[in-house]
Amino acid sequence: MIVKKTTNRKDIKAVLCNAAIYDTITDDNSPLVEDFEPPITDDYLYIGGYVNDNIIGLLIYHKYLDGQSCHVQVLPEYRKEHAKKFGEQSLEFRGTLPLYAEIPDLYKNVLNYALSNDFKVIAVKENDFVKNGKTYNVNVLEFQNGIRS
Repeated sequence: MIVKKTTNRKDIKAVLCNAAIYDTITDDNSPLVEDFEPPITDDYLYIGGYVNDNIIGLLIYHKYLDGQSCHVQVLPEYRKEHAKKFGEQSLEFRGTLPLYAEIPDLYKNVLNYALSNDFKVIAVKENDFVKNGKTYNVNVLEFQNGIRS
């Protein structure tokens, strides 16, 4: 697997607009998948994971609080074999600022993945995410840089 920066809109959309992914990264106020355009600006850094020249995963960094937030997405058919390694390798692009993630309670598997990769819940935004008309709390996590408390 090759992990590298990308601004290739087609590759970015191949991951984010995948039916299994788009539904989990959007809320009730998000555009339809066919209307979605990823922001390609200096405020966003996209890290792609590639196998045989095909994108299989994407990590997105963007400004958040006193650091940056990250969002990891791996195509379902590649998760078992590549998700852990892709997550670890893509974190090498994070820089030195604090790193955060926001994960709604709805996605327990995503929360468990983040916790297994040295993230810790530092706050909860109550009733901050609406999906299919139902409201969920959002966990705010911070990367611990391998420090366990």
